[in-house]
Amino acid sequence: MRVSYIFCLVIMLAFTACSEAIDNDKIRVDVVSETVDGFDVGRLPLNLASAELRAATAQGLVKFDARGNIVPALASRWIVTDDGLSYIFRIEKTWWKNGEAVTAETVASLLRQKIRNLGQTSFLDEMDSIEEVVAMTGRIIEIRLVAPRPNLLELLAQPELGLVNEGFGSGPMQAVQQSNIMRLREVLYDEDGQIQTAENWVTLFNNETADALARYIAGDSDLLLGGSFSDLPYFTASEIDEELLLYDPVPGLFGFLFVEDSDYLQSSAVRDAITMAIDRPRLLIDLRSDWREVLTLAPEGLQNRATVERPKWAALRIDERIDLAKTIISEWRGSNGELRDLRIAMPTGPGANMMFARVRADLAKIGLTAKRVAMKDNADLRMIEQIAPLSSPLWYLSQLSCKKTVVCDEEADDMVSTARLIGNLEERMNLLAGAERRMQDNRNFIPIAYPMFWMVARPGLLGFSPNPRGLHPLQSLGKEPI
Repeated sequence: MRVSYIFCLVIMLAFTACSEAIDNDKIRVDVVSETVDGFDVGRLPLNLASAELRAATAQGLVKFDARGNIVPALASRWIVTDDGLSYIFRIEKTWWKNGEAVTAETVASLLRQKIRNLGQTSFLDEMDSIEEVVAMTGRIIEIRLVAPRPNLLELLAQPELGLVNEGFGSGPMQAVQQSNIMRLREVLYDEDGQIQTAENWVTLFNNETADALARYIAGDSDLLLGGSFSDLPYFTASEIDEELLLYDPVPGLFGFLFVEDSDYLQSSAVRDAITMAIDRPRLLIDLRSDWREVLTLAPEGLQNRATVERPKWAALRIDERIDLAKTIISEWRGSNGELRDLRIAMPTGPGANMMFARVRADLAKIGLTAKRVAMKDNADLRMIEQIAPLSSPLWYLSQLSCKKTVVCDEEADDMVSTARLIGNLEERMNLLAGAERRMQDNRNFIPIAYPMFWMVARPGLLGFSPNPRGLHPLQSLGKEPI
């Protein structure tokens, strides 16, 4: 009832949309989510609102800038040894928000604790390459690895690696909570560590999509972040100028993970039939005209990924794929009996409704009946929508391992585990490619596209840019790009 009311409110407000000029000294940001979780920087994994808040108030050794590049944070510079087994960082002269100077000893201790605590996140498998974190001097830290990890800086720049010392971060912003919102402003220091507070403010809200769009139309918000495929139709209904709609070009996993292997789903051939039956281009164009299909587990142009051929059926026309899939299903039915409904877990929202309707129609063409269930319910297929935090095949393959689903290939997992500890990068690439081929043949994941994350930015907003990280530094907003 409430969603319907807000949906109508968005449409009505569209006709009175405010064209008020933006005040870059007082930026208002709405981070949207299907279920508003608020701000909790201590709970892992972080939701987007909490990740934006943590990145702004508790930086790590390095961080991402507005374009998604890795830039200095607590560390002013760093070097990597020729063998790739050691990263040495020089700590910037700065202070925690309680006035205590940041030292290498404190940072090393906090980082060791942070690495131990990240077992609840998708970064767990990346941590096993870190052998030791040591303070070499008062300003120098060394991270020693058991095997080269070319993506270590990407890992260290994640909001989850932001460091807090006895409840105090190091900025670059300081947050004050007022009711259910956060007000942040940049904090600078002079040479003696005395705080020089900037006057400009960023106010951070966490709202449902329809609420945030209504606020934007009313002139009460300057930037909306975190939109997904499931709520994109709300933007269309709002009739906000489509030129203001932006997309983060994020890589990652968007598709369906097989999480049940009973009955007909024990057959990899049947799973392959389900995978090839989905008409991806038709499925995607309903929501976004330039949303492109994906047919491989890891991105084909990913750095440090050896060539892995697409599935053989990818070269077939969709009608040929439907005929082949129909034959596979018919043969299974003839040998084993009728097939039960395929339970597909998907999020709520009008975009998800549209997508499920297409998937159900595609599966009906090959003789399968699909039934939609909630994300928390028992399912055969579960929708996965994850931005890749690291540009590494290791991350993609880890998300499809036996730790994530019973439909898996233990030998492929062993190959991935071995690859983590191999020092020769070419050998590692080849081993990971072999693991990816096995996972692809096993067909436990149906890739559809890259994740869709959309935003609405008010004209004249400074310091904001779509980027492949899906994170937007609050401290950059309202400022001229560097």
